[in-house]
Amino acid sequence: MREQDLRILAVDDDETFLQLLRTVLAEAGYQDLDTALHAQDAMQKITEAKQPFDCVLLDIAMPGIDGIELCGKVRALPDYRITPILMLTAKLDDASIERAFDAGASDYVTKPIRGLELGARIRTARLLAEQMRRSVGLERSAAQLASRLETLARRSLDEGFTIQGVAACMPDRDLEQMLELLPKTTVATEVFALRIEGIQDIYRNSTAEQFNALLTEVAGNISAKLASSQHFISYVGSGVFGCVVLGNGRRNLEVDVTRLEFWNLKTDVFGNGPQNIRVTMSRTRRPKVEPGKVCVQTLRTAIARATEERLMRRLQLEIDQTKRRDGIIVPRRPRLGGTRRPRPTPPEA
Repeated sequence: MREQDLRILAVDDDETFLQLLRTVLAEAGYQDLDTALHAQDAMQKITEAKQPFDCVLLDIAMPGIDGIELCGKVRALPDYRITPILMLTAKLDDASIERAFDAGASDYVTKPIRGLELGARIRTARLLAEQMRRSVGLERSAAQLASRLETLARRSLDEGFTIQGVAACMPDRDLEQMLELLPKTTVATEVFALRIEGIQDIYRNSTAEQFNALLTEVAGNISAKLASSQHFISYVGSGVFGCVVLGNGRRNLEVDVTRLEFWNLKTDVFGNGPQNIRVTMSRTRRPKVEPGKVCVQTLRTAIARATEERLMRRLQLEIDQTKRRDGIIVPRRPRLGGTRRPRPTPPEA
């Protein structure tokens, strides 16, 4: 998509400002602008749009439903979970900006609007919009047919691919590229990997369609539990998912992602009743706020650790099963530090 083809919705209760905004955007080459004077009008335009808008500009201070509340409503819509939403504000109010980020805002621009600054933010929005369109599958027709045929084919267990039907999923290379292009105001607040335990047995005992359906269900479960934040997921193969949560500079997840059993789920994709699927987390260290370029390496390390842990578990299980079949006693692991020797008894006087 060319920058000039970006479809923008701007919401502000000041008609004069909207006219000025249209002029500024037109000078920057953006002609496709729709406007609304209040939240109800904006939601109606969003609902009636044949295709989702690629970028949304919201004034914070509006009567009735203000821009922050409207931002939360827009972000909750399935087609707008990762759409760039820029807040427009006349004064730099830290409390309002923080509330806006909590509601799902991507960035903010201060009034009066400067063409160069707004143009730069719009260009960033274009890159994110392109990623969003690939994620939710708006490029249909031949691509959908190819995807269906690929889904029915038997992939290698170690092969990573894009999971269709989950908006936040994208290929690992696309995710890394997007992270490197993030503006400085948007950072990664959580970076971790998740792995499906027993994935080799699941792969061996399921059809291609069942296996792909399971991965889609697991990815959907991950996305649903991260729905309160802007997040991205990448399936890299071997039952391992890379996950990145974006924010405005602080960890604001409403859930404890490290809690045992949190990521587990029940599935009936195998057709013989609900089965428990165990999903475990792998981190490189305690989470910390990182810019996009830095968190790429953190994500790679978390994925590598999850893959290594999966292989070590499988090898240990195979060793234990072989020893049991051969009648070999598997000794307990010794305590770290060795066995303490008894102190010698001092000779009697």
